[in-house]
Amino acid sequence: MNKDELSYEIKIIHKASEIILEKKFTKHLVLTDRNLYREQRAFIDEIVKKYNAYIYVIDAGEETKSLSVLENILEYASDKLDRHSIIINVGGGVVTDIGGFAASILYRGIKHVNVATSLLAMTDAAIGSKTGIDFCNKKNILGTFYDPYKVFIAIDALKTLPKDEYISGFAEVIKHALIYNDELYDLIKNDANIEEILEKSIWTKVHFVCEDKNEKGARMSLNFGHTFGHVIEAASGFALSHGHSVATGMKIALELGKILNITDEETYMRSFELIHKYYPIEEINYEIKSLKSDKKMMGDEINFVFLKNKEALIQKMDERKVVELYNEHIKNKKF
Repeated sequence: MNKDELSYEIKIIHKASEIILEKKFTKHLVLTDRNLYREQRAFIDEIVKKYNAYIYVIDAGEETKSLSVLENILEYASDKLDRHSIIINVGGGVVTDIGGFAASILYRGIKHVNVATSLLAMTDAAIGSKTGIDFCNKKNILGTFYDPYKVFIAIDALKTLPKDEYISGFAEVIKHALIYNDELYDLIKNDANIEEILEKSIWTKVHFVCEDKNEKGARMSLNFGHTFGHVIEAASGFALSHGHSVATGMKIALELGKILNITDEETYMRSFELIHKYYPIEEINYEIKSLKSDKKMMGDEINFVFLKNKEALIQKMDERKVVELYNEHIKNKKF
């Protein structure tokens, strides 16, 4: 798949042999995590063998996105690679986030490729040039905007993905359907083929990335559900999955939109119908005192993403008022 405004290719693949790097690099480093290496060892070893690559394996999980792990990757990479090398990130969002960040700062930037193996990475983390790690219990607070050389969607990896991780990744797909893509909404609702759903979801992400690469305007729409989602995820010590946290954040954003007469009834009802398909009704009982760790803060205001007329609406809100509304009207209720 290609798009005129996108500087890199995105390709859905079924085999490791389809990972083709036309450009010649002096050295290659495959970065992956222990869980994936155990489950997809033949796939990863084929890439290593094909490019005579070094391999570096990190622990799975959000807690891996840390300064200490980044330092370990950079120490290894700086010993093995030169500035004409490439890092091949094979995995989910954690691997593509930290691997892309490492590539962006090593030798002031070397090339990297993302081989996405989780639904979250395929539809979100691997695409769009954002890299990063967590810091001081704040999600993705350190990072860069740095385009990958290529992105490969290893769709067959979904067959071995644990059910919980698969469902977690679907939050981003649902988000794309709610903020922009009616066709995608219908595909999800009607249980269409996953490859068809993926392609629509990917191009929703690409649409916003091309329109606003550095997240100064329209691309902030992709943060629907993430303002509260990131706070909830961090408060759980990252024990709660990113997808479940974002799904809960979307529910909260819809409720706030209804309270403020921003979200119309049709949008509210159809959105909850799709969210509940994968994320059942739950009691929202999270302790939230502040949203100031959110990267969309501007002074005491936050660029909050609501839904209106079946699309995203970005509106500046007083951060304290948003928290007050949550605690007064949403906390301890079921949605």
